[in-house]
Amino acid sequence: MNPMRQDNPKLIALDIDGTIIDKQAGVRVHKKVRAAVREAREAGNKVCLCSARPGYYMQDATEGLDEVDAVIGCSGALIEIGGEVIYKNPLRLPILLACFEVARKLDTYFSFSGDEHIYVCKKGPVSPPLENGSVFVIMDDDELLKTLREKNMYCSYIFTKKGVTKKDLFRDAAFETAAIHKSSQNSFDLVNMETSKGTGVLLLAERWGIPREAIIAIGNDENDIPMFEAAGTGVAVANANKEVIAAADWVAPGVRQGGAAEAIRRFAL
Repeated sequence: MNPMRQDNPKLIALDIDGTIIDKQAGVRVHKKVRAAVREAREAGNKVCLCSARPGYYMQDATEGLDEVDAVIGCSGALIEIGGEVIYKNPLRLPILLACFEVARKLDTYFSFSGDEHIYVCKKGPVSPPLENGSVFVIMDDDELLKTLREKNMYCSYIFTKKGVTKKDLFRDAAFETAAIHKSSQNSFDLVNMETSKGTGVLLLAERWGIPREAIIAIGNDENDIPMFEAAGTGVAVANANKEVIAAADWVAPGVRQGGAAEAIRRFAL
């Protein structure tokens, strides 16, 4: 038996963007975070990645964290253990169509995560910062609308100009059954109301027999707050927005300093 192994394992839920990587600044997973995750798992804890990204769009971003125990993707709408999908909650069609109508009016791009691809629609003068390929499928309006009607989609992402609020955009009655979170300064992600990173974390905790008080959630954006609410301990990294910091039990150093590692060592090791 591993001498480090714990009798009372914890579940560590790690957000990706802004928490363990900073894509815009070119910051990849810090070596401190890689080491802390490895030690946490050796000690018998469970570690899951929890992101608005679908699982198939996490691997390149999380190099060095390939051996996590589970992946919560699409803000809780898709959950995988060992590459096997154990939970799916596709967006209901009225929400998808309402997202499409709102997003097409904006002078920017928008996207939807399906089972194998992220479907992107280019709008206006702002081109999506993505390459059409194995993950991203860039479509015009008509193609995308047809695809939304035919395929399961789990999370919608709407990119806006800075300063645009939820009230400005989401007035359709269909949005009353959606959970809407600001996931960066200029984007929102939408899932079904009963879906969140928090519900995903609780599902895994129940599956593994881990009590709620033994869940440690680490994040930086509004869509991480439900994860904090589900956890015994919620940790915001220092670069998180003020609402997330207010919702957290503790604040770790920022993403560039590998602050998530300090949280793991403080609360799980």
